[in-house]
Amino acid sequence: MLRYWLSITGIAMLIGGCAPHLHSLKPGSSSSLLAGEFHHGRPNRLVLQTTERRYVAEGFSVNRHMNWSELRKTYQGSNPKHWDRIFAGHDKDHEAHSAEAKAKAADGAELICRLGWPSGMSPQGTCVDQAGRELLLIFE
Repeated sequence: MLRYWLSITGIAMLIGGCAPHLHSLKPGSSSSLLAGEFHHGRPNRLVLQTTERRYVAEGFSVNRHMNWSELRKTYQGSNPKHWDRIFAGHDKDHEAHSAEAKAKAADGAELICRLGWPSGMSPQGTCVDQAGRELLLIFE
């Protein structure tokens, strides 16, 4: 019986937790970026096109974060049903995501990119090239 419930739980996590998302670069990003895509949810992939190079990062991890201490203070005593949903993983509104990727061009140039976003929102962040120039990334 336990195996049955573990199987059901595993399938539910696979369906709910691994849905891929594709985001395109918004016009408010750095002017030197011509185009870009960020795909997370297996496989994770970041592609950025500048006037000079095409950068690609693949296989990096996307991390989920929750401030358990703050959530416990806010909901455990005052709204126990909401706390139970959060603790069981059914309420994703309190999650935040982050990713760090090293995007490489064909000529060996690299960008170190850091992205973050709350659940249900679009990713944004920055990339830094080897000369220390920073590029702003805002995705749809």
